[in-house]
Amino acid sequence: MDGFQALSLFAEWLTILLRAAPAKLRPTFLELLLGCIIARSGHITNALLAITPRRTWTAYYKAIEKGVFSWLALAKQWTQLLCNVLLPEEILLAIDDTLSFRSSKKAPSTALHHDHANRPNRPKYVWGQLFVCVAMVCSFKGRQGAFPLLLRMIPSTGNRSKLKAAILLTRILVRWLGHRVPIRLLLDAWYMKGPLVKDALRLGLNVIGQVRSDTVLYLSPERVMNPKRGRPRKYGLRLSLEKVQALFDEQSSTINAYGEDRLFQYYCFAAHVRFLNGRVCHLVWCRFQKRSGKWTNWHLLLSTDLSCCGELIIKRYASRWWVESCFNELKNQFGLKDTWQQTRQVVARWRQIVCLAYGLPRLMALVAGPQAGTALLLIPWRRKHPMTAGWIARALAKIFGNLAVRELWDRKSQKFQLPKDLLEGGFRKAA
Repeated sequence: MDGFQALSLFAEWLTILLRAAPAKLRPTFLELLLGCIIARSGHITNALLAITPRRTWTAYYKAIEKGVFSWLALAKQWTQLLCNVLLPEEILLAIDDTLSFRSSKKAPSTALHHDHANRPNRPKYVWGQLFVCVAMVCSFKGRQGAFPLLLRMIPSTGNRSKLKAAILLTRILVRWLGHRVPIRLLLDAWYMKGPLVKDALRLGLNVIGQVRSDTVLYLSPERVMNPKRGRPRKYGLRLSLEKVQALFDEQSSTINAYGEDRLFQYYCFAAHVRFLNGRVCHLVWCRFQKRSGKWTNWHLLLSTDLSCCGELIIKRYASRWWVESCFNELKNQFGLKDTWQQTRQVVARWRQIVCLAYGLPRLMALVAGPQAGTALLLIPWRRKHPMTAGWIARALAKIFGNLAVRELWDRKSQKFQLPKDLLEGGFRKAA
């Protein structure tokens, strides 16, 4: 795919996304969205300075604060666009949370939160806003990436926890996606709790995640030829790592995980899981070899799908790590940590636009590949290197920077049109 085809795809995706907004607000949203992509900042001011706005500054603030539109409609349109473009055989949804540090108590929903990053020279409890995110992990022609779908900010008061937010977001996405293809939920050790996993099973989802090493597991009870009186046994032998190593054979395999090929050692078995009311699940005790030659600690993975083998469970759970890369780019390169508004509703609206400003270049990098990125950026030495959302945003900044973006929206056909003076060969604006 060359650069002009990639830009045509980008224009088509923008048109589809903006259909979720009211017709009056679509040109304004186009300016804000393209300004976010070019500026890569969470401030509305920087987004408007990156283009040539055609309205007063107050008009853009009022469009976000008082405009009649639903940010959930934008998120739904974005989710359907991803499914239609990538056509996944199965949908992998990863749930995780992230913190945005705040120093002011006036910011909505700010509170003291525990920082699980455990970074040195930083307190365990920090003041900020806590977000729970559901992202879709996608692959296309051997390339992988994660795309944020829904984010919910945890209120500072009331009985609202991260677990309840994750349950709510999962239900919303299942209603949007339906059951056209299998949906799998990827969870880390914190979210592998009974309420969330049981709710996902009731919705017809399969769950893969890491559980605590002291999770209570049992083998099936042995059959007795002449059973005694009373209720039959529900559980058999209780399992631990030492008993698993004694009862089952160790397997080893080289698996591409966490960015490179790694040697894994694992034990795969089926057992009754106590916190899931004795449901039989597929479990994997695994560890991998580091670059230094040392082995990591043993970790316990759980899959509610009994048809998955141990190697496939490890591969699918390792793909959850793309969410961490997504958070890093979204917060530090596209300005999610700087999104500042005065109410929760306005924060949710602006945050969704910032997520789309990251998701569109990320989708373009995934679908178009390094060839289109090289043609857009005119950097031949990056031809064999992976193309990132940041590089695609730089290429779009060369094309649409300081441009009257509002004039590219055709109100009659309700479509985004590329500039006429855009040369196909050099991808630059004519003088």
